[in-house]
Amino acid sequence: MTTGPLATVEHEFLRLDLDLAELIDQIAAYTTVRPTTALQLRNLLLSGTIARQVRDRLWRRLVARAQEHEEWMVAALGMAMPALKVCARRLCRGLDPHHAQDVQEEMLLAFVVAVRAADTTWNRLPWTLCCRARRAGIRARKDAFAQHPATPRPEPRATPAGNPDQVLARAVRAGVLTADEAEVINRTRLEHLPLTHLAAERRASYWSLVKRRARAEKRLTEAIRSGRLSTESLLLVA
Repeated sequence: MTTGPLATVEHEFLRLDLDLAELIDQIAAYTTVRPTTALQLRNLLLSGTIARQVRDRLWRRLVARAQEHEEWMVAALGMAMPALKVCARRLCRGLDPHHAQDVQEEMLLAFVVAVRAADTTWNRLPWTLCCRARRAGIRARKDAFAQHPATPRPEPRATPAGNPDQVLARAVRAGVLTADEAEVINRTRLEHLPLTHLAAERRASYWSLVKRRARAEKRLTEAIRSGRLSTESLLLVA
């Protein structure tokens, strides 16, 4: 899997320059290998020479850091990337490139949300996080097959109250979203432009767009549930 959102995050992972001393301390008593890069550390964890309980301790520290710093969230995703890629290959079979991108994006978003909500006392932490991502990917795959791309799209017409475009406009007027956040949601959710393409178009970090859209959508959902925006706005969430 050399293209798509997972490949983009993997590329950012390989570019990381982090101080790994604290993580390496978690495994120092169990190996003579001293990784100097995140990739080397990942390869060591995948080698089978480190006991699961020791790996769990390292992951607890990794997740704690990822909950506070963006670059460590990239590190957590990168450490889990081999498992995420295996899962994505299965879930993307039979899908066109657009829907395969959707599956990958939903997996990444679910992993990030799971990391933020994770209790670092959990056992088998990486497995739990990857399971959350897998479930999101399954839902995205089912949604893709539930669609009927062969059905002709209707001609544009006047939009009714509660139309997603109007929902976004109301959210901007209410101060729930910025105009730029509304544009990101509109283009990637409603117009189905992959985030990777939007990032390239803007010459922006793909990862920053993932986080920015997730934060904006969270605020939008909370505003709808609290009644700040009308219930018609549920059309967009759906």
